[in-house]
Amino acid sequence: MIMLKPKKVLFSIILIILYVSIANYSFADNYKEIKIYVDDKPLSFDTGAYKINNRVMVPFRGILEAFGAQVGWDENTKTVTAYKDGIVIKLSIGSTTAYKNTTAYKLDVPPQIINSRTFIPVRFVSEALGMDVKWDGKNQSVYIVDPSIPFSFKDISIGTTLASVEDKLGKPIRVDSSEYDFDWYIYHNRYMDYLQIGIKDRRVVALYSNNLGWKNHYNIDVNASKKNIRNILKDSLVGIIKGNTIHLLPPFEAGKEEYYLYQLNNGYVTIFFDLHNNDRVSAIQLIAKESEETVKEFNYMSSSLKLAFEKQSFDLVNASRAKMGLAPLEWCASASDAAYKHSLDMAVNSFFGHENLYNKSVSDRLKAEGINYRRAGENIAAGHQNAIYAHENLLNSEGHRKMILGEFEKLGVGVHFGGPYNVYFTQNYYAKK
Repeated sequence: MIMLKPKKVLFSIILIILYVSIANYSFADNYKEIKIYVDDKPLSFDTGAYKINNRVMVPFRGILEAFGAQVGWDENTKTVTAYKDGIVIKLSIGSTTAYKNTTAYKLDVPPQIINSRTFIPVRFVSEALGMDVKWDGKNQSVYIVDPSIPFSFKDISIGTTLASVEDKLGKPIRVDSSEYDFDWYIYHNRYMDYLQIGIKDRRVVALYSNNLGWKNHYNIDVNASKKNIRNILKDSLVGIIKGNTIHLLPPFEAGKEEYYLYQLNNGYVTIFFDLHNNDRVSAIQLIAKESEETVKEFNYMSSSLKLAFEKQSFDLVNASRAKMGLAPLEWCASASDAAYKHSLDMAVNSFFGHENLYNKSVSDRLKAEGINYRRAGENIAAGHQNAIYAHENLLNSEGHRKMILGEFEKLGVGVHFGGPYNVYFTQNYYAKK
């Protein structure tokens, strides 16, 4: 009896050691090393980051200090504490209950000590501190971003001063009126790097560009896919409340949406798509929330807005041509006169078409202005909010797109306010004989 006891104890110890060894091996085998990015910058840990039971775990001090939080560790209670901007987070080893200030949260995987290092769930601590978290399963990567980072173009964003804009870009080519409570400052270099900057009270309240260079924590830029936009930002808004009125967006056929609208951060972001380029982003517009929601009684019959729409329509054609490596078109005042007369005719006589009520076409209108040409064409649009929306719509119509990117030399644009559609655009293109 006495001799059997040591054997039994030894056997038990062997079983325990074997069990622990197997358990640890199985546990470690479930680890998959992943990558962590904070505001697009890779974050390195000396012990790596792991996925346990489909939850990403990271060393607590490295991740929390990357967020700028003050970090504390209580050895007696095995509790991690983080402080940032009035937020206090507490997590304890082995506990599936975590705290953000006084509110308790249930964790799928508790904090744990692995190889003498404390690991905590990255999603909980990130979201508790106000960060956005995105998981890329294909690349086994976590992207953590600060949602307070605004959309910007060439480091210009909502709130940037006019002085700062002019320090970066110089004086604008011109300043246009808008239907909003701000003026558009127009910038481009022979239509490359085309940019419209909305300025109110000497500060930026709007941006539009069809070029690469947008920065934001969603990594959205020109040429991004529509599918990617939907995956990141989900469903588009269907309207905007201005005053006591809901302004509904035009309905699009499923799969043929020309743009999505989102309210993000401190503004409304419109993401335009090129339906003839695999639904990729063609341009992005950002309008400050206050400006977008302001109800402004603008005199649409004013010559300043008419001229602004005409010039912007012309610029946008050339900006699209520049992206395609095509030569810019020259402005033609006579073609602009012909175009304006047709816009006026459509508004006054309540029709919409290339031939007027007397069966006169663009050919007749150009000849009436004394223009001799070997090739001519015309685009018309109506009912659009402004020149940007009219242009993006024309670009998505195969026939109109051929005009915009066609073998022409001259272009004149004419805009008239009034009639059933409120605003009419006509573009007259031609190549000289």
